[in-house]
Amino acid sequence: MMKKHAIVLAALIGAASAQAQVYGTVAGGATHLGMDCTGATSCDTSGTGVKLVGGYEFGNGFSLEAGYIGFGKFRAADGTVGLTVKPTAITLGGAFALPLGSDWGMNVRLGVAQVKTKASATVGALSGSDSESKAKVYAGVGVTYAISKTVKFELGVDSTQAEFAGEKGTLRLISLGATFAF
Repeated sequence: MMKKHAIVLAALIGAASAQAQVYGTVAGGATHLGMDCTGATSCDTSGTGVKLVGGYEFGNGFSLEAGYIGFGKFRAADGTVGLTVKPTAITLGGAFALPLGSDWGMNVRLGVAQVKTKASATVGALSGSDSESKAKVYAGVGVTYAISKTVKFELGVDSTQAEFAGEKGTLRLISLGATFAF
């Protein structure tokens, strides 16, 4: 009886391993920071960002992912005072891939992000910088198109929150990228 259970367990592990797949994603696109610019004479809340993700697909569409997102730079100024905000995030979470057809699909992501928000200020000839790191919820969604069994293009939206000195702002990356399965 014990031998039968061991054979069944080995078969299940083998089947799960056969479906498991390691992948990497590289993406870039437009970013936005929901920042209050009241009183600023100039305010640039959009930038260019990058996303790098590594994942392990367990089968049935479920994956575990770890990644890095650089959200770019955002600037605000008022006369002689200037502020630059540069947020980055390390992400860890789950993903679910839903097929929408033979080549089309949809990815949904949810997890946690360690968001580091670096702020640099300039007042006349004086300047300084500081940073804060906070754990925040991370979410994303994307539409994929498979050009082969190992390469997919994805148009996605990823979002989390930046926080510095008690001020919070929603971060968003709209990106186009490619996922490569190994």
